[in-house]
Amino acid sequence: MSADSANAAGQAAAEALMRDHCLIEDMGVVTTGEDGSDVGSPVVVYDGRCRVKPASTAVTTPSVNATAQTWQYKVSIPVGPEPLRSGLRVTITASRDPSLVGMRLSLRNFDRGTDVTARRMWCTEVSR
Repeated sequence: MSADSANAAGQAAAEALMRDHCLIEDMGVVTTGEDGSDVGSPVVVYDGRCRVKPASTAVTTPSVNATAQTWQYKVSIPVGPEPLRSGLRVTITASRDPSLVGMRLSLRNFDRGTDVTARRMWCTEVSR
């Protein structure tokens, strides 16, 4: 089996596990509306299948007023030409786990490599 055919088989296997759906958007310049919602002109970077897995336990960050917990997730999408970068918003739009639907994440970084089988993105849950 050649390296290319082995990689194609790995990509097909990874994509077979992608049973959720996500929307990845570049939010551009975002302001906060009077009602507390985000106001901006998002541009869709990717809209398609994905796989969501917890990346670790919560990270606890102490502060003066309260302790904040940040949840980390690994979201995988098919390898493609999408212009990914840190700061993009990832919204889970469909999932076999109903508690994930509507969850918004901020893309921190993503795996790169010659023979990757999926584009694995390391994300942090955002509160709004």
